Amino acid sequence: MSSLLFLLQQLTNSDILSERRLATEILNNPEEIIHLSITELAKVAKVSSSSINRLCKKLGIGGYQDLRLAIAKEIFSKKYENTQNLQSKLNYDGSSTVFDITSNILEVITDAIIKIDKLINRDNIKTVVEKIQKARTILLVGTGASGIVGKDFHLKLCRLGFLSQYDEDPELQTMSACSLTEQDVVIAISYSGERKTLIRTIKEAKQNGAFVVAITRFQPTTLLKLADTSIFVPDTEALYREGALVSRLCQLIIVDIIYSSLIAKDIDKSIPLLTKTWFSIQQDIKT
Repeated sequence: MSSLLFLLQQLTNSDILSERRLATEILNNPEEIIHLSITELAKVAKVSSSSINRLCKKLGIGGYQDLRLAIAKEIFSKKYENTQNLQSKLNYDGSSTVFDITSNILEVITDAIIKIDKLINRDNIKTVVEKIQKARTILLVGTGASGIVGKDFHLKLCRLGFLSQYDEDPELQTMSACSLTEQDVVIAISYSGERKTLIRTIKEAKQNGAFVVAITRFQPTTLLKLADTSIFVPDTEALYREGALVSRLCQLIIVDIIYSSLIAKDIDKSIPLLTKTWFSIQQDIKT
C-alpha cells in the first residue's frame, strides 16, 4: 500500500487551495486530526465538508472515518516517519566540484526511489498488468524526456510479444488514438500531466473507449482526471528543470516494475520470447 501521509505531502503544493489547506493541516497535526469530526476538521482547515469528501475520494479512501483510521494506523506503525520538511534537491552551481555533483545527484536519486515505494499502489500495478495482457494493442504516449521512457517501454513490450505502438511525433500519437477501441490500452507518460498534444491524444482515446493508464505526479492535472488508473512518481522537480533527471529515472523504474510483473505473470511464455529476441538481434556479436 502507498503511504497516505506521503500522498498528502505531495498535495501541499496542489493548485487547489482546499487540498493544500487540508494536506498541510493533517500533516502538521496528524495525532490530533484523528480525534476530530469532519465538521471540526473543516473548521480548522477553513474548508467545506464536501472538500474533505473529495479529498478522501482522490486518496482512494471510502470516507472521512476511513481516512482517520488510515492516518491512525500509519502514525502508530513503525514505518511512520515525519519527513514533511525533508526533501533532497538538486543543488549545484558553477563552483561545484565533480565530487559535490556526484554526491548530490546520488542523494536525490536515492531519496526519489524511497518515495516511489511510499507512493506506488500495488493494486494499480496489478490492474495495469492485467489490462496489458488482455489488450489488442498498447499505445505508448509521451514526448520529450517522457517520450524516451515510452520508447523504452515499447521495446520491452515488443520483446514479450505484445502488439505495441510508439512514435516520437505527437501528431502520429493522436492519429494512432483515432483507431483505438475498448479492447486497447493507452499508457500515457507525463511528469507535468498538462502537455497539450498529450491531452489531445488521451481525449481521442477516451472517446473511442480505450483504457487509459497515467504515469505521472500525484497532482490535480488534466491527465490524472482523464485516466482510468494511475501510477504515481514523486513530485520532486520543477516543471522547468535540468533535463528531467529524477522524474525520468522514476518513470523508468515504474516501467520496469510493470515489465517484470508481466514476465512473472506468464513466465513460461516470457522466457523463451526474451531468449529468442535476444539472440535474433545479437547474431553479429563476436564471441
